[in-house]
Amino acid sequence: MAKLKKASTKETEPERVAALEVRISNIYTQYRQLLPTDYKWEDEHSRWNELVYCIFAELTQHSYLDARSLSDNISELNLLDIEDLANVKIMDNGMADPDNKRIMTITDILLSNDVTEADINKTLSAICKVAQAIMENYDGKIQKFLRKYGQDIVDEFDSHVSFSEVDKGTQSRILVKWIQNTLAMPLAFSNIYTARFCEIEGVTYHELAEAADNLGLNGAVLDDLLEVFIVDAQNQVKK
Repeated sequence: MAKLKKASTKETEPERVAALEVRISNIYTQYRQLLPTDYKWEDEHSRWNELVYCIFAELTQHSYLDARSLSDNISELNLLDIEDLANVKIMDNGMADPDNKRIMTITDILLSNDVTEADINKTLSAICKVAQAIMENYDGKIQKFLRKYGQDIVDEFDSHVSFSEVDKGTQSRILVKWIQNTLAMPLAFSNIYTARFCEIEGVTYHELAEAADNLGLNGAVLDDLLEVFIVDAQNQVKK
């Protein structure tokens, strides 16, 4: 049975990762229509937008529904880029730089939607500080944070449960798929087709994960995508 080749992040090759991004993008374009339409967090960037919504919902006086509409509208204007927000200067008073153009634009939008100045200040400060933390600790990719603790869940469960019918590798893949499906965690990767793809392409698990992260593609979606791709390739060979 094929196994994913694991490597430390230091062993990833930027050239291979860049080539993988192109390869995955092409496969996505060709095979995405064959997959279900209702994946949760297919685009990993949407997890960050959801966190921004939660901040809006708790730190403004608006209803959750209004906070959702506000965060969605601001996102559609491309004002919530995590790297841009992480670069906003935090002033001595702990607030986001009011002279930053992005902050000024968001502030104007919030003011026009009856959010008080005090709520705006604390909301934008919180968003920028969280963005900075994610950039500093997880390269701006919130899915890396979730994946780390999702893997802890798998490992903990794996240490207490043993399926006598299967080997340890198969058991781990079962658990990863379960966590992917029940918690929508960005775990990768849960099937033998993904492992086979790594073998064919001559890449490591971490290189594949890094490419997916750079594209913002959910690991569960990539698993299913590569299964369709590998099966189709195998069928083409049989013809």
